[in-house]
Amino acid sequence: MNPTETAAPPDQMRMIAALRQPGAYPFPVSAVEVIETHISWVLLAGEHAFKIKKAVGLDFLDYCTLDDRRFFCEEELRLNRRTAPGIYLGVVPITGPADDARIDGPGAIIDYTVHMRRFDEGAVLSKLLDDAPPAWLAERLAEVVARFHLALPAVPESERHGRPEDVLQACAQVCARLTTLATDAGGLDMVRRLQSWSVREAIRLAPVFAARREQGQVRECHGDLHCGNVLVDDGEVMPFDGIEFSASLRTIDVIDDLAFLLMDLQARGHPTMAQTCLGRYLELTGDFGGLAPLRFYLAYRALVRAMVEIMQVAPGGVAELPAAALRYLACARRQTCPGRRAIVLTHGFSGVGKSQLSERLCGHIGAIRLRADVVRARRFGSGTGRSPDKYSEGATEATYQTLAEQTAQVVGAGWPVVVDATFLKRRQRARFAALAERLEVPLALIDFQAPEALLRERIARRANIGGDPSEADEQVLDLQVAGAEPIALDEPGLLISYDASRPLAAADAIDAWQPLPALLARGPAKP
Repeated sequence: MNPTETAAPPDQMRMIAALRQPGAYPFPVSAVEVIETHISWVLLAGEHAFKIKKAVGLDFLDYCTLDDRRFFCEEELRLNRRTAPGIYLGVVPITGPADDARIDGPGAIIDYTVHMRRFDEGAVLSKLLDDAPPAWLAERLAEVVARFHLALPAVPESERHGRPEDVLQACAQVCARLTTLATDAGGLDMVRRLQSWSVREAIRLAPVFAARREQGQVRECHGDLHCGNVLVDDGEVMPFDGIEFSASLRTIDVIDDLAFLLMDLQARGHPTMAQTCLGRYLELTGDFGGLAPLRFYLAYRALVRAMVEIMQVAPGGVAELPAAALRYLACARRQTCPGRRAIVLTHGFSGVGKSQLSERLCGHIGAIRLRADVVRARRFGSGTGRSPDKYSEGATEATYQTLAEQTAQVVGAGWPVVVDATFLKRRQRARFAALAERLEVPLALIDFQAPEALLRERIARRANIGGDPSEADEQVLDLQVAGAEPIALDEPGLLISYDASRPLAAADAIDAWQPLPALLARGPAKP
């Protein structure tokens, strides 16, 4: 069979025609809707969905024989039940003959199908992003993906997946395909520039890819984790439709898997959501080493989606690139021009809103946020009654030391960092000023200010709601106010005053943070 042919054989076409009839199902059905892709059909029948693989052979999959299709149906069930067990119900046979095909009927088995629970297409993340997504969604996405990745075993050394040459080959194949699809001069020039950058980066990062594999970060992941493959159902986040047809495409670095989701959020106009998701993922996994290759993977995944968008319009190529493909190519191009490395410190008492406000800031400047509250809880546990006191001088010193170590790692990987802590003591600020000088990066300090009465009101409200990593109460605030050392004029770094008594929505405007964005837009600092 032609490796690019996607037409199913005649007997399978007759089978699909028969399965369009409501009587082909073992339960009452009023109507059947058919969705066709280049490799499968999905039959929507009442509350059920049945996914059938086309009997085709392509350069990246082989569904030609009945045994092939049964095996990959079972693989699809196995893999996707890890993240969406409520959607993937089983593998059932299709019985024939083809002209009178039935789902799990009494005749001879002529094919297999993945039985799924039908869901509301409007609950898919890509659809939800068209409106204002709920505030909790970014962190929930990170938590689901982080739990999934942490539960996966590392790929055995004997398996030949995730090696530097595999990463380079996968990227080269996508770029080569794009050069045949993007036939207009402007699009082809953009693709070739991205192709050149990607190859150089893959070669430069080869030692990083190898080290990540040795550290156990290459695992059997989802493989296709874009926004169209995530369901948000009644507050539950469920990635679905992971890659079953290619072990090499799903056995990848976990940060590559996450990059697909982050890239798609960025390309769809939600950079703050992407940064919040990334920050929460890093808090849960501690995988700051993944930041070194992340921009490469973001660009690679953008190229993959650009390729898919073009192929959906015209598999043989287009004279003019569709808008969606251009959007993804622009996202890939942004990864080739990273922002200026910098250290940004927050300053202010508990309750001033540093965490919520710094989250918005990270979305504007593409920074990684490190939170003292999260570090403190990880080192000393959450809840009360523990010893030593998490807010004692010794515990605070240990928290700031960990933050400094993480800051050096993030900046060393080429990212700006926002350190979310009170920084009320001059020695705390001096530690990071010395770090910025050693790393040769700019330093900025954002002084968050609000009336003390408002701080106490917010602390009380936070305690009533619960679930916040910060456990600072009014007693902690009293100690902070009594022992704070104001920022002196001779302290280094760009000082920005921020009125935190304003509504939170004010932080959504980039102008609220000037002159910091202008400083970081000057281009990369000397590595």
